[in-house]
Amino acid sequence: MQRGHQERLGPLAAEALGQAGVRPRELTHLGVTLGPGSFTGLRVGLSFAKGLAVGLNLPLQGVGTLEALGHHPDLLGKRRVAVIDGGRGQIYVQAFDGETIEAPRAVTAGGFDIDTDILTGPGAGLLAGRAEIFEQGWPVPEALAALTLKGGHDDLTPLYMREADAVVSKRGIISLSS
Repeated sequence: MQRGHQERLGPLAAEALGQAGVRPRELTHLGVTLGPGSFTGLRVGLSFAKGLAVGLNLPLQGVGTLEALGHHPDLLGKRRVAVIDGGRGQIYVQAFDGETIEAPRAVTAGGFDIDTDILTGPGAGLLAGRAEIFEQGWPVPEALAALTLKGGHDDLTPLYMREADAVVSKRGIISLSS
């Protein structure tokens, strides 16, 4: 979906639980990806997850999207780089050497210098020819669940890789009084 996530998020969550045959009260933990991603998408997703966690009285763990991509069950123990297209010529990457995790960073295709065996994630094609590509559009539930249960993900701060596009108006404050 390009737009309308906020309207569809609740029904999509209910549908996913229904397909899994799970009632909300049967959940024991909640996990949410923290980005990188769009400013609005991250805020909407995090707000929904916080509301659900409070409503169900469950612990909420935040996991980086690149970290979750890098923890696909078929990739564990391998040298891999998770990749997301950041737009505007930026590529967001996070490298994993076995279980050692580097911090996420923004690079350009020409500035990509990580020696790796596998590229994965929705932006992996931007670096085609530099390593084997493991097709993966977004994190699989198994990876997010494993990281959520692993603990150590108590920080719920969204991961923004660049500054917001919005700027403060230089026109001043509009007064509603006459």
